[in-house]
Amino acid sequence: MVEATGHSIEDRKRYILDLLHRDGQVDVARTARSLQVSEMTVRRDLARLDSEGVLQRVHGGATAPRPRFSKRVGVMVEAKSAIARKVAELIVSGDTVGLDSGTSCRAVAAELAPRDDLLIVTNSIQAAVEFQYSRSSVIVLGGMLTSEATLVSGDLVEKRRQLQLNKLVLGCGGLTALDGISYFDVAETEVRRSLLGQSDTVIMAADHTKLGQRKGVVLDRIDVLDVLVTDKEPDRDLRNELLSAGVEIVVTG
Repeated sequence: MVEATGHSIEDRKRYILDLLHRDGQVDVARTARSLQVSEMTVRRDLARLDSEGVLQRVHGGATAPRPRFSKRVGVMVEAKSAIARKVAELIVSGDTVGLDSGTSCRAVAAELAPRDDLLIVTNSIQAAVEFQYSRSSVIVLGGMLTSEATLVSGDLVEKRRQLQLNKLVLGCGGLTALDGISYFDVAETEVRRSLLGQSDTVIMAADHTKLGQRKGVVLDRIDVLDVLVTDKEPDRDLRNELLSAGVEIVVTG
């Protein structure tokens, strides 16, 4: 059990980092109660630690820092390519396809780009540029540019509601039986949430390192998924939960 050892800045920072290491996230309100300090004090501590690059602030707390896209794109390339090929097989001619951000979804974009029979909807610049020379049509949702090269804006929720997606391809930061689908960033997750409600079929593209992991921002339970495409079988608990929720599991490996 993590115990609060003092109230100096350095004591609080050590306590917060211990929490992060143990739980993978930090909740402002709970941490303030444990330390018997104000929530504003905890937020200032999180801001300091964020500036030092040891955690990432999110709404209501913090999570472990997300590696930069440029570093992640070279990790598990073969597994992500195999996942992307399998996802592409699920996309049929004439589909309107929502594409999430992240390296797995960029791999899906690369697989779909040679086609000329799709309408792609995405807020990811990384995914959109794969279609630069494609004959398929692409709608890029606008907004504020994030460090992930995604565009986020709550003002566009109403416009997104005009879009009906045949398929939505999601990546994830983590997927667990208990907590469901989770991510690093609140604003990006709100974009996903708005698109989720406009999608007929939801496909998750996630390599095995995401399975059993939980990040700080939860999107929804796993029963919002229709298909999980991954490179290794999930563990028994997650597999059973997915199957009981009616989620098809497609394993490439």
